[in-house]
Amino acid sequence: MKVFISIFLGLVLFLGFFLDVDTVALQLQDEAYDRAMIAFGLAKGLNAIISLIQGTELSFTPVGVGLNFSVGEVLDPFNDMVERFSWVMLVATISLGIQKLVLLLSAKIFLQVALSLSIVLTLALLWLKKLQNRLVLVFSLRIFFFLFLLRFSAVVFIFLAQFFYTSTLAKDYEEASQVIEKTKSELQEIQTQNKAIVYNQKEESFFTKLNKQYNGLTQSFNISKQLTALQASLSEASEKIITIITIFVVQSILLPLLYFWFILSSFRLIFKSEFKFVSFRVAV
Repeated sequence: MKVFISIFLGLVLFLGFFLDVDTVALQLQDEAYDRAMIAFGLAKGLNAIISLIQGTELSFTPVGVGLNFSVGEVLDPFNDMVERFSWVMLVATISLGIQKLVLLLSAKIFLQVALSLSIVLTLALLWLKKLQNRLVLVFSLRIFFFLFLLRFSAVVFIFLAQFFYTSTLAKDYEEASQVIEKTKSELQEIQTQNKAIVYNQKEESFFTKLNKQYNGLTQSFNISKQLTALQASLSEASEKIITIITIFVVQSILLPLLYFWFILSSFRLIFKSEFKFVSFRVAV
């Protein structure tokens, strides 16, 4: 058992000083944070465009027939979902920022030094007969496991979260982002067309008026088709928004809660455990 404990302590010391696990973990965390910021930006962008065109009404009077197209009625339910989407992404971004702060704190040099000193003390208590004392060794092991969790638990959590995202969620996130971006472009196009629809009310010749009436009728039918297509796009985008919300609720809320539960449970186990496997009989 002493040999096994010593090997484990040596591996921990090696990981802490010679493997750059913190830098890799920080890069992975930055990628997750960037994904959340992109999704949050999409939500705010959609909300801004909808605010500009919501409540507007496209009106035409081609060949004397009045045609009205209410964009707001189409966008109203979708805008409610976008606002909730924006709120969830704000919470997710803050959560990922806190996770990065925890990771940065775990990589601080004083924590690494404290862990190294606890490893050296534990090894000395294991192998030096003059220092062998079971109570002191148990206390030293408690301190070591406590510092070990503080030092490496956040790193391990980031790697596991990234693995879970890559193997399960990445494809859904990319597809959902593309659909939402496409819907945003369609809304921008409608907004641009809405600005361009301005009719000159001054006196014009008969043929000029007739030409404008024809163009107006053609444009009204085009916009009617666009609004019908937009409804389908909004329905698809709503489904993808739910997908992204699910992804970030799992990654930035449920998994961190599971992580903190594991940490608290581990701390309770460390300070309540009696470490019955520790014995000096093999050392005599």
